[in-house]
Amino acid sequence: MIKQWTNYHQHCYFCDGTDAPEVYVTAALEQNVGSFGFSSHAPMPFPVPWCVKPHHYDSYFQTISEIKQQYADQLPIFVGMEVDYIPNIISPTDEQFRRLDYRIGSVHLVDVGRAAENVFWEIDGPSKIYDQGIQDYWNGDVQSAVTAYYEATRQMLQYHTPDVLGHCDKVKMNNKNRHFSESDAWYRQQVSTMLEVARQSRVIIEVNTRGLYKKKIDSVYPSTWVLELIHDLQIPICLNSDAHRPTEITQAFAQTAELLQTLGFRELYILTEQGWQARPFSAKGIIL
Repeated sequence: MIKQWTNYHQHCYFCDGTDAPEVYVTAALEQNVGSFGFSSHAPMPFPVPWCVKPHHYDSYFQTISEIKQQYADQLPIFVGMEVDYIPNIISPTDEQFRRLDYRIGSVHLVDVGRAAENVFWEIDGPSKIYDQGIQDYWNGDVQSAVTAYYEATRQMLQYHTPDVLGHCDKVKMNNKNRHFSESDAWYRQQVSTMLEVARQSRVIIEVNTRGLYKKKIDSVYPSTWVLELIHDLQIPICLNSDAHRPTEITQAFAQTAELLQTLGFRELYILTEQGWQARPFSAKGIIL
């Protein structure tokens, strides 16, 4: 039985990644990857520096599609995108994204009622912007701010379901226990409600290692206690690294796979030409 890794969340130079797509493919082969997907940040209808520019979207799709054919006998490659959800502005189910092999749905920008001005609460930028947003848009009421993040995630899951839910508790990254504790009853209720909607939507939740290997936080996304709930609810999971550099494709995979096994998980979902399928795994890889 051959054990290899899979990864469907990485960003190349079409958005905020460092290198050309083919450099990532070469690195993936060197890192024992057996199924691979590109997921550049989808273009927004307003300028965002970390997203694919709207006029580059066709080029992105064509480039990855050509690489997919070029390496067809060495590595299954899939054309995806990480699509933000902002109500009435962008969602993973928008017509323009239907030609993709898969869509990761994420919330990076939270609606604060000023969408016409392109003003949002950015949860994934510098901590100073995160902190200032809580003050400016919610008058320091962190519970309302975080609730808005999870409400957006629930709306996406219920009405615009992606194939994969990206870093579902990313709102914790800049918190670092300064504004709220993950043990707060209200916070746990927000997460639990979101997970119940995820279960009903049949989305795959990614276990994202980026926060861990970049030392932004001391755990993966989502936190261990959230993973325990996901296991109890029997929600499917996949393992991704959210790589922005070719060297990051399988970062922290072995230790995370070991953690998942300790929590009782026995299968990870992989993407094939026949769709998403469950496969057994160990700390050495997934049995493909």
